[in-house]
Amino acid sequence: MPSSSQGRAASGPMRVLFVADDPVLRDSARRELSPAFELLPVNTFALALPLLDLEPAPTAIVLDLGLADARGAADFLATLVERNYPGPRVLLSSKFRPEEASTLSQASIIHFALATPWAAGELRAFVEAALGFRPFPSALHAS
Repeated sequence: MPSSSQGRAASGPMRVLFVADDPVLRDSARRELSPAFELLPVNTFALALPLLDLEPAPTAIVLDLGLADARGAADFLATLVERNYPGPRVLLSSKFRPEEASTLSQASIIHFALATPWAAGELRAFVEAALGFRPFPSALHAS
């Protein structure tokens, strides 16, 4: 019997909603996540909200807490709870130290933290781990 992840992969790439206004972050995400994931990049929470209604819905959401609209992060995250969004939320911030991000990620089943800038390949490994496709990279478990 095929797993649900295999079933999703067969129907096309899984969508990752990526909310960041920094073009460097968006370009880095595009390089790492394509073609395995369909990246839906937006630069504001207002633009992100309608994308939650897509079919199929985004499989994961990555949002940069450092974007100009950062004050809207709490409202956006509350909207995800109100809509019972089931996927992981990966929070990016240049203010996270890698050790703190690792601790936060290990303590949650829906919210994960990744320090920016991230190492090459780290975002893809992180998204795949948050979706349960692989264990978190050992670098994220460093103490």
